[in-house]
Amino acid sequence: MRRGVRIPDRAEITANTPLSLDVAARIAFPDGSMSGLALRNAATRGDLGHARIGGRVYTTLTEIERMVAAQWVEAEPRQSTQRRTPAENTEVKEEAGAATARARQIAENLRQTLPRKRSR
Repeated sequence: MRRGVRIPDRAEITANTPLSLDVAARIAFPDGSMSGLALRNAATRGDLGHARIGGRVYTTLTEIERMVAAQWVEAEPRQSTQRRTPAENTEVKEEAGAATARARQIAENLRQTLPRKRSR
């Protein structure tokens, strides 16, 4: 059975202190949303800078910050929703009404010109 991993005090850690992936995950993501395994996968993909020493994988808080910064997605500015003036609303309704009337006219012309199916 694996013994518990000691989490060093934050005062003992600098930005470039080598940390095991489990410890780094616990320090960098204190809410527990990231695990050592997730960091290992990021290191394997090349997203996270790391060092492999003695068969173990280490990273630093600086490397985690670089990874997060590289993956960060900036919010796009919202498209302005311009309100139409009452006159513009009337124009839009008139255009929609004209389009609907034209569509009805086309449908009626098709009904008159196309042969009807005979029912048996």
